[in-house]
Amino acid sequence: MKKSACGIKAVIFDMDGLMFDTERIAAVGWRYAGEKLGFEITEQELCQLRGLNVIAGRKLFHTWYGDRVTYDEGRSLRAAYVKQYIEKHGTPVKDGLEDLFAYLTSHGYQKAIATSSSRETAERYFQSAGLAFDFEQSVCVAVSKPAPDIFRKAAEKLNLKPEQCLVLEDSYNGVRAGAAAGCQVVMIPDIQEPDEEIRKLCRKVCRNLREVIPVLENRSKNDQNDVLEGSEGNINFREKRD
Repeated sequence: MKKSACGIKAVIFDMDGLMFDTERIAAVGWRYAGEKLGFEITEQELCQLRGLNVIAGRKLFHTWYGDRVTYDEGRSLRAAYVKQYIEKHGTPVKDGLEDLFAYLTSHGYQKAIATSSSRETAERYFQSAGLAFDFEQSVCVAVSKPAPDIFRKAAEKLNLKPEQCLVLEDSYNGVRAGAAAGCQVVMIPDIQEPDEEIRKLCRKVCRNLREVIPVLENRSKNDQNDVLEGSEGNINFREKRD
């Protein structure tokens, strides 16, 4: 199949907040953990945690709370809250994900997932959402974003140069990591809207995953910093299938 004129041969997906609306659930889970363990966590601090692996999260928690509470204690309660929610309601899928998957498959693009979550968690989310875990490659629990390692590793496993890969991200740290890796980056904002720094790192900012398709088809009139009005990340909540 013919690829787009911009030379992209693969799409690398983040997971939480990008394919699934799990960041909001996790935020509630962190506040639940705070109530149980006696600490407060702000929205700004939650934004700093997004996209980080366990080691980086531990460092942040120690900076914020010292020895009063550990990241592992909070993360355990947060993970239990999210797991219980998903078991009851299913994994909430972001708008346009299935359309984008279908487009990539029909046009011969490779797909990879690059997430700080474990492979076990990723597969469980897909199963709960009723979706196949259909990726040519996966990189899970790598060096924490905004370090570029996770996306460079994904490109390497795909046998491609970073510039041949389009990274899809929802977070600041993820966008920074994708750009630092040398990949092309599209942001689909979830909780945080892009600021000027983040816009400059993106090929485009889209409202939902479906709007990535015209980017791949090279139909955008303004490839650089073409931010759509009202980009608020439409979410498609789906109840768990029987």
